[in-house]
Amino acid sequence: MSSVSPEVAAAAAGSASAYLPGPSSMPPAAHVDPRVRSVTTRDRDVAHALIRKNYKITRLEGEGPEPFVYSRAVSGDTRFALCRFEYRRGRLLTESDPAGFLVAGGVMAGRLAMRTRDHEIRVEPGAPFAFPSHDAKTMESFDLVLGQVMLDRAAVERELGAMRLAAPGGLRSTATEAVSVSMGRYWSDLVTHVHENVIRNDAAMASALVRGSAFRSLVAAYLETFETNVVGTGGDDGLAPLPSTVRRAREFIEQHAHDDIGVVEIAEAARVTPRALQLAFRRHLDSTPMAELRRARLRGAHGDLVMADPTLGHTVAGVALSWGFAHAGRFAAQYTTEFGRSPRDTLES
Repeated sequence: MSSVSPEVAAAAAGSASAYLPGPSSMPPAAHVDPRVRSVTTRDRDVAHALIRKNYKITRLEGEGPEPFVYSRAVSGDTRFALCRFEYRRGRLLTESDPAGFLVAGGVMAGRLAMRTRDHEIRVEPGAPFAFPSHDAKTMESFDLVLGQVMLDRAAVERELGAMRLAAPGGLRSTATEAVSVSMGRYWSDLVTHVHENVIRNDAAMASALVRGSAFRSLVAAYLETFETNVVGTGGDDGLAPLPSTVRRAREFIEQHAHDDIGVVEIAEAARVTPRALQLAFRRHLDSTPMAELRRARLRGAHGDLVMADPTLGHTVAGVALSWGFAHAGRFAAQYTTEFGRSPRDTLES
């Protein structure tokens, strides 16, 4: 099996079933080497030192009862890797800076909440999510087992050219959750396939063609499953980069979705007339500014419902109203279409 580079081994990402078997114990001397493929320790101080060394940690707090177990196992090649991360019997709080790679994950056991400047989510077990690629993040977990898939950013950006795609200003993720339940399921199934039939198959991993195919499949699935700033670069399919007008409008919508805004305010932020904005959205997104605003507000309401506690009096109607949805039935229908489950199910989960 191919060796893992320090950059790849320092990261992680994946889907709930697609993770490596539990790692075997290693002598303490190996703990200082971030390139190791597998490590286990019952010493909390050693575990914290390893986590600080392998990730861009700016703050770390960890506590809990004994016996404590930390383990990490990584496998892949220099462009992609799968990782299983365990911090058993305890609470772990970390603050970290963005890394130089794209990472998607799935909670296999335990609880995980993640917060960035613009997003706050409580990750559901089994549901894939993207780690923020350009924002610092705070993560708090309890008795966590986390699967991860990591994609080398530079390698992905090189692959974009062959796909007639581009990422203006550098590739980055723009949302944490999968765009739909069905695409999340597709991502999870693909990661399971890569783990079972590529990474665990020595003959497959010895083949540069097979490894390349696995990498390209993961890239395509990541771009379809998670929101990014990738756009088309033109060609026979008629794709073209989004104009600055549309990009400015979408950024304004994301930043002000909770405010009382409409087409006029969005057009002012985009520096065009409302009619020009409508035409630009229709041409380049096959959508409208108000439809984009509605989706942004649905995402905001979803985040609030995930973090809400019905025992404290939080209600679906209250959350909906705070995001500008005055009609409860219409909100529930739109929410269910967008996220594949009812707002009440989200609140009570």
